[in-house]
Amino acid sequence: MYRFAFLADMQLGAYATFSGMSPDEVARYATELGMRVEAVPAVAGWEWDARRYAAAVAAVNAISPDLVVIGGDMVDDPNSEDQYDEFRRITSTIDSDIPIRFVPGNHDIAPDTIVPTPDSLATYREAYGDDYYGFDHGPLHFVALNTVVIDHPELVPGEWEAQHAFLEQELIDAGRRERPAVLLGHHPLFLRDAGEPDDYWNLPLERRRVILDLVRRHRVPMAIAGHWHRNSLAFDGAFEMVTTGAVGYPLGVDPSGFRIVEVDGDGITHRYQTLDR
Repeated sequence: MYRFAFLADMQLGAYATFSGMSPDEVARYATELGMRVEAVPAVAGWEWDARRYAAAVAAVNAISPDLVVIGGDMVDDPNSEDQYDEFRRITSTIDSDIPIRFVPGNHDIAPDTIVPTPDSLATYREAYGDDYYGFDHGPLHFVALNTVVIDHPELVPGEWEAQHAFLEQELIDAGRRERPAVLLGHHPLFLRDAGEPDDYWNLPLERRRVILDLVRRHRVPMAIAGHWHRNSLAFDGAFEMVTTGAVGYPLGVDPSGFRIVEVDGDGITHRYQTLDR
């Protein structure tokens, strides 16, 4: 059996960002934004989030998957080198014989945590390598996407078009070699329905339709993402869009955790591995 782990939204520093809110602010997040946050005293730093990530790494090491994918939003503040240092320190404790692949999140590759720029793309690429790429591992072909660019391409002209052409060629090549392709990204294409309206949590319908056309044409079985800080499973025909909860700060009822995906002769299955609080 082939097995990989998908960890998203470690987001070191997020707990402190959401701490210190008044009951009115907590209620506004729930009613206006659909986000469940807790009213806790104000704190600084990233100790809370780092403990969650360290617990996830310990669980990954115990499972010993064939691959670990870091699905974006490694830190809360993209301009904090201290947060990145702590992220890298904890990541270095993943067993050295387990390969690690990175996918950028909006908190990693956009200076305002929403819209990437040429400079922010260059900085990410220098630190982590390609922001979108394909690779074979085990029985699968993976295509890692920069969904931050797909979400907001306006300041990086040509990047969305290049990524779309790349994705199409990757899926053509995988089909010729009869390898199932799995898409990896930070933002989900959709949360409940392939035609749902645009919002902060999904990819814009204009570009979502383009990607889903390729997904249908090349019979992609699955994409896996984070970003929502909650779990969601949705389908478009045979295609499954898996959105997995946060390693760090949850924004719904699902506790902190990560996703384990397994491949055997019966196909692809997955489960959410929760972390002890």
